[in-house]
Amino acid sequence: MQVRSFVPVVLSWLLVAPLQALPLQKTYDLQAPGLSVAIGGVGLAGLGAGTRTVSVVIGGEVELALLYWTGRLHPCPLDAATHECPVSSEPFRDQILLLDGHPILGAILGTETQPATSRGPILNLGYVADVTEIVQAKGTGRQLFAVADGDRASNLPSLNGAGLLVVYTDPARPEARVLIHQGFEFAYGEDWTPGATQVVDPVSFNHGLARTDRQGEVFLFVGDSERDRPDRIDITLNNSVSDILDASSGTGWDAERIPVQVPGGTISTTVQIFSELWGRNPDSLLWPMAAMRLPTPVLKACTASYWNTHPGNWGGGVLPTQVVRNVFSQSIFYAGAGDVTLRTALRFQDGPGLLGAAKALIRAGAAALLNATDLRLEYPLSRTQVITRVDDALRRQDFAQIQALTAELEEANGGDCPLR
Repeated sequence: MQVRSFVPVVLSWLLVAPLQALPLQKTYDLQAPGLSVAIGGVGLAGLGAGTRTVSVVIGGEVELALLYWTGRLHPCPLDAATHECPVSSEPFRDQILLLDGHPILGAILGTETQPATSRGPILNLGYVADVTEIVQAKGTGRQLFAVADGDRASNLPSLNGAGLLVVYTDPARPEARVLIHQGFEFAYGEDWTPGATQVVDPVSFNHGLARTDRQGEVFLFVGDSERDRPDRIDITLNNSVSDILDASSGTGWDAERIPVQVPGGTISTTVQIFSELWGRNPDSLLWPMAAMRLPTPVLKACTASYWNTHPGNWGGGVLPTQVVRNVFSQSIFYAGAGDVTLRTALRFQDGPGLLGAAKALIRAGAAALLNATDLRLEYPLSRTQVITRVDDALRRQDFAQIQALTAELEEANGGDCPLR
């Protein structure tokens, strides 16, 4: 089944400036044929009246483009009651940038205060802006974007850098899912205030499982990192990656693309960055974004006709002699349709009215059950999901709903069958 799904997840912190760190949360969940990701980054330390350039290679139609940047205010006015440095008003310092001459007002992703440092209290913060229209107007290929200060009278003492993430459609690539998590967290292993400012929460990409292994990519933007200061990135079921947050995109900024293996049967992948422990001269890390691109499973399934003529290939505990009502319990309400064996149900013919529609659904459901339980196949539903959805539609006795589920299952059952 080819799916084109672009689902932004609306979060309240996009609308109201937060006053504390916010663990990165899923903000976009995109799925479509050919979906791909390009990233670029540039350090902005000492930007002043000049410009810096972000380079990205765009291989197709742009679907989404997001610009992230981070910085630090030191010293900041510490609230004695909350031990936080507030964002007094907006636009705040360096909240406005110019991208190719266009004024960009960022939304505050989050803030995290270090109450006690050698430079006094420090406010760490991050911004994000949707720049899709600006990026779309540039077209495809290698594109350069000029980044400049949008308000020279309102600057942070430390502006780390900016990262541009572009999601585009490459018709030559297979269907993929892209998950984008954003928020803001700070970590420094030698921070004087033990606890939250020394570590960040992990990001869990709930991408769903496949039966086969898949090769994916993780994308990170991290600010304030320095060369020769230790850090670590842990990714579920992959080797840890050490010391790559080294200002490789320019002073104070990293835009990283990390290949990852996702073994079959894995439903989620967790990513966490670490500033190393006290006494090791650890890196200081500001984290506004993590994304993951993962190819969707290639559907492999067989039709009702195939399963009817190949009973010797049945497996997964499903038997040709099983009675339909013992699998799909709600079939008992359809004039004997539940009294036949599953193999007989695979030969049901389309007919008129609600009974005819129910028989077509039971036929499609029986094939779906065999596909879902066969470990040689790649099917989008589990055994439990097939039974629950078929029974729910039969119970409701809604003609349109039964027809819609039948069409969905028959499309899934029509995938490439490797058992022939």
